[in-house]
Amino acid sequence: MRLPAPIQKRYQRWLARRLPRAPVVVLNQRRIFIFPTGYGFFYLGVACLLFVGGINYENNLILSLSFLLASLFLVAILHTYRNLSGLGLRNGDSESGYAGESGSLGVTLFSEHRDHHCIWLKWEGQSGQQISVLTGTESTLWLNLALPRRGRVLAPRLKVESMFPLGLLRTWSYVSLEHFCLAWPSPQASRDCPAEGGAETVQLVSSGKPGNEEFRGLRAYVAGDSLRRIDWKGYARGIGLNTKLFEEPAGGRLWLNWDALEGVGTEQRLSILCYWVLMLDQQQQPYGLKLPGMTLAPDTGDSHRLRALDALAAYPEFG
Repeated sequence: MRLPAPIQKRYQRWLARRLPRAPVVVLNQRRIFIFPTGYGFFYLGVACLLFVGGINYENNLILSLSFLLASLFLVAILHTYRNLSGLGLRNGDSESGYAGESGSLGVTLFSEHRDHHCIWLKWEGQSGQQISVLTGTESTLWLNLALPRRGRVLAPRLKVESMFPLGLLRTWSYVSLEHFCLAWPSPQASRDCPAEGGAETVQLVSSGKPGNEEFRGLRAYVAGDSLRRIDWKGYARGIGLNTKLFEEPAGGRLWLNWDALEGVGTEQRLSILCYWVLMLDQQQQPYGLKLPGMTLAPDTGDSHRLRALDALAAYPEFG
């Protein structure tokens, strides 16, 4: 049952004060809530009926059974609480996505003092995922996150709950991690490339062939470098995995330029630039990116594409 809007707002403000955002959270008595489940209320009702029946019929066996059930319920309160108490959560990695689609956030769970079984994690309005964490270990759970708009999308309040071990009680907590996912602009196709450069650049875009580059040297391979630029012959000779560096004439460099889209709205500019970042990456053409307050030097490869997309997503935070 959903609370009325005014009560819901007051409740959310109270939660924000009691459970503020943090990069690492360890659940303790202040953060944990506990309440009987529907099955737990039924269990208590049976225990009460047995107690009334035992008094009415003066039957010590029935009274003993009712006391046993009540004692078991009290013990279940302790064990259900302990299953969540001491559980730690912290920021994991993130996987970006395009605005209007979804990304994902990793949440790392850890424990130092006890095992935690059958823990459910979920954002509000989504189905939960179950995980168990053993003492001294870490486990990462990936949760999908809707990206309604471009930019930095903060992680919503995460609900952590469990009904272990007997299902008589539900214990839960709300965790607000200082975690976010970047939403890249949604690509918008454009016939004209918003780029600057010389005549060599025009030919570079249309033909998709390598430009007039001069070999400059080698550097150690970095994840994301284009496989076409790896020094495979040197690798075969046993000198390690290196990437070839080339120097390109200034007139032949391709710069995707924010100012080349004058008169176009901000979000549309970003979407067109995103489209051409993807197109040039597919053609394996070196390209740079010029935005107000930020310049990304020309390069190729997966890591360069991700840096460009992240810069478009983060605009204008760096300006």
